[in-house]
Amino acid sequence: MEHQILVLLHLIGAILFVGAIALEVIVLEPIKKHISIETFQMVEFYLFRRIKRTYWPAVMMIYMSGFYMYGTYVEAYGGMGALLESRFGQLLTLKMLFAIALLGIFATAPFAFMTKQPSPLKHFFIITGSYQEFRIDRFEIIHYAALSFGLLIVILAKVMWMV
Repeated sequence: MEHQILVLLHLIGAILFVGAIALEVIVLEPIKKHISIETFQMVEFYLFRRIKRTYWPAVMMIYMSGFYMYGTYVEAYGGMGALLESRFGQLLTLKMLFAIALLGIFATAPFAFMTKQPSPLKHFFIITGSYQEFRIDRFEIIHYAALSFGLLIVILAKVMWMV
């Protein structure tokens, strides 16, 4: 039962996290062609700021449950070596590496998108500054990379149970 609750929390967090990225790429990106750059910059800044302020619980839920479940699989297989000998363990480890890469994108995004960071720690959690300092020229590469990692993680999560 405990494992199923962890899986449920993990899935809810993943839906919120990858869903936010998908919203930005699938919905917001095409709108850019129809509005002024300044308006797009403002909308993206406030959306990004809101996501960065509110998504920490979802991100923590995903990664805490994910690392815990990974540890239980290592233990169940009798160690890291035994886990990596299995196809399931290889795919699970690859999923974990993609998840760490996605976390890196999420954690560094405030610094990649903002031209000035007056207070780095505060900026890291709540995004300080104004929308005029928001760099939309990096929107596509960062969001498409994040969405790609998110989708790969979801695909691996399903495929690893099929082998």
